[in-house]
Amino acid sequence: MDFIFFNWIPILLPFFVGLSLFKHFGADLRIIFIYVCFGTFIEILCRILIGAVHVENTMPLVHFAFVVFYLLFVLFYKKILDGFVNKVVLNVSMILFIVYWLANSLFLQSIYEHPSLPISIGSMIITILSIVYFYKVMVEAQIKKLANEPLIWINTAILIYFSANLFFYALFNLILEYSVKFSRITVIYLSVVNGVFYVLIAIGFLKARVQKTNN
Repeated sequence: MDFIFFNWIPILLPFFVGLSLFKHFGADLRIIFIYVCFGTFIEILCRILIGAVHVENTMPLVHFAFVVFYLLFVLFYKKILDGFVNKVVLNVSMILFIVYWLANSLFLQSIYEHPSLPISIGSMIITILSIVYFYKVMVEAQIKKLANEPLIWINTAILIYFSANLFFYALFNLILEYSVKFSRITVIYLSVVNGVFYVLIAIGFLKARVQKTNN
């Protein structure tokens, strides 16, 4: 199986679902849809650069893309954690991460190398924010049926995906030294997680329509 192809297919699901249901979205889900649109654009651009232009190294695009992804997710959590987490904390963490990312990309690491450490740090912050959201849900206890809440599906997707990213990129070099064969297995595992991530986002988008209909 071509797992690069497998990575490409799942992102189209929330893209088309979100496109058809965009009018049902609040500001929080619209941020996630912007993320999906940007991710789709990056995927298409990578295919063009590799297939048509024959660019062998797309790591500069990865350096640029992840910091945009990170900003979108912090904006998302600023929205859904409003009144529960001080916005100053989120703003400071966002600014510090951007400064670190720029310093790493410009001075500490070649943009032609994979930014494993910055992605690990960003993934850790996003994972923590997703856990805080679940804590907020439990403390406030205002959601009657969790399975009908779009943000529960979206946040579950984020928690699974970024916690997997955290461990994958933090330990990838050790895995590679241990066994090339095993490292390929972990890449397949991450591809499957990527698929689950986008499927859960698509379900979250669908739940937004059901929720609006019920209201």
